[in-house]
Amino acid sequence: MKSVASVVVWILVGGVLGWTARPVIYPIIMSVMYESSGQIVERDAQGELPLFFESKSATSSIVSRTTNPGPSALGLGYSALIPTISHHIEQQQVKQTLDILQKNDVYLADNDDLNRAFRNNLQQLKGQENWQTLSQWVRLFLEAGYTDSILYSMDANIKRHQGELLAATHALFLAKYYGETEGESTNVQTDIENLVIDMMNQYRKNSATIGRKLALDVMHVATEKQPENPLFGLEIAVLYADVGDVSLAIETLNFIPYSEKYQDAVVALKARLLSELNNTEQVTTAIPLKQVGRHFHVTAIINQERTLDLLIDTGATTTALGRDTISLLKAVNILGVKEGSVAISTANGEAEVDYYRTNLFAIGEFAVEDFELLEVEMNGSQGLDGLLGMNFLSLFEFEIDQTNRQLFLTPKVN
Repeated sequence: MKSVASVVVWILVGGVLGWTARPVIYPIIMSVMYESSGQIVERDAQGELPLFFESKSATSSIVSRTTNPGPSALGLGYSALIPTISHHIEQQQVKQTLDILQKNDVYLADNDDLNRAFRNNLQQLKGQENWQTLSQWVRLFLEAGYTDSILYSMDANIKRHQGELLAATHALFLAKYYGETEGESTNVQTDIENLVIDMMNQYRKNSATIGRKLALDVMHVATEKQPENPLFGLEIAVLYADVGDVSLAIETLNFIPYSEKYQDAVVALKARLLSELNNTEQVTTAIPLKQVGRHFHVTAIINQERTLDLLIDTGATTTALGRDTISLLKAVNILGVKEGSVAISTANGEAEVDYYRTNLFAIGEFAVEDFELLEVEMNGSQGLDGLLGMNFLSLFEFEIDQTNRQLFLTPKVN
């Protein structure tokens, strides 16, 4: 009995001693298990192991994204490295962060908290205008082969700060290309357009830092990447005109797709450039169209004050506006005087309608004085102001390019 009691006593004593020595022995055991498995674990300056070895997070396995082995026999996880990586990010220890990520095959995108900490750190450095530290993060991660959109966005901010607009433009288009969400791509697109707007505003103010060559180089990149962006087409046309290539500027404007936001500016610039040519040559102009179903709409301007959305109708002898549009134009004193009534043929037979003569009717840069308009009923055509008829189109050699949604107009020689 005494021998059995002695064994029990020694077991109890050993258990107590083992539990007491756990803080010293456990990290050593964990270190041996990690290092023998080929995983990399950093020690601090005194050679001590990270505190996370004593946490419950050490119960899941370190997983390589490349091999994806699943839970290992060790029962340890790469999530245990997250506190260490987060600490390096917080302390702006770029090389240490990159080193532990690469050695342990830990990917930022695999952990939401870590990815958020990384992005927030870059945004904070940008807000603080700490360009030196931000440059170190961006440069080292890009050199290591990372292609996160935020890295290229930050690179663009750094380049803009340094006055390298062309390099910033390239970086922003890379950021858009690598954007992983629609929201991220939309934000980058806004940054691209803001860069162009800011640059052209400085150019127009004769800024010493924005010369014509630099502006053209940036706009060539922008239009090459996004040829259908009306803002880019408009601004590069301005630059072509400034270097004396008016014909190229007009050609560029002709192929800008319709944009409600920029249409008035496009029309105004085109009219000015054509007047500079003094109409010494016939110019074929491409007018952007909107396609609604199988029909094509064109924007017209009445008395230089109000835009109209008109459906092109080559079967209509005279341009016509709906009753609601006529009433609206009368209310704001834009429409000309009523000239009388006229009989027209409709799908329902003959009808008598009022007709008006307005001072000026324009499509694109082409304006017609004393232009005749009919008042008709536009049944079931919500949002449509009227029909563009042959009393305008017959003044031109015209062609509708349905594929590219454009109306080509060439003034007829009298």
